[in-house]
Amino acid sequence: MTLYELIKCVSDIITPETNDFYHYVLYTSDDDGGFLRTRYCWWEKPVRDRQLSRQYTRVLVACAREINEKDLVDREGTKLKLQFHYNFADAEFDDAAWDLQMGYGYLYLFDLTKKDYVMERRECIY
Repeated sequence: MTLYELIKCVSDIITPETNDFYHYVLYTSDDDGGFLRTRYCWWEKPVRDRQLSRQYTRVLVACAREINEKDLVDREGTKLKLQFHYNFADAEFDDAAWDLQMGYGYLYLFDLTKKDYVMERRECIY
């Protein structure tokens, strides 16, 4: 599986009628090795695709606020700050301790097998 394919799997769950999440993550993120983090603006080129060596069942996405599809299409900046983890092949909410310290308190756990997700709100740890 490639990084683009993984992002697309999550996008098909969170925004099944559009590619809004997919394009948002591709064009607003930096690859920080194991996770993608949104920048402050949209870029002309997407984050670089790469071959991933794992089979993914659950993917963790941590956000600074709840995902709103309107924020995914507004190109006047990046209103939704998020971290998309590809370092956990079978992610759990407890994998988000570092995200919580960084202020990402809206946690989304995407089950790629069931094609569903669960959102959990946790207090950020500063």
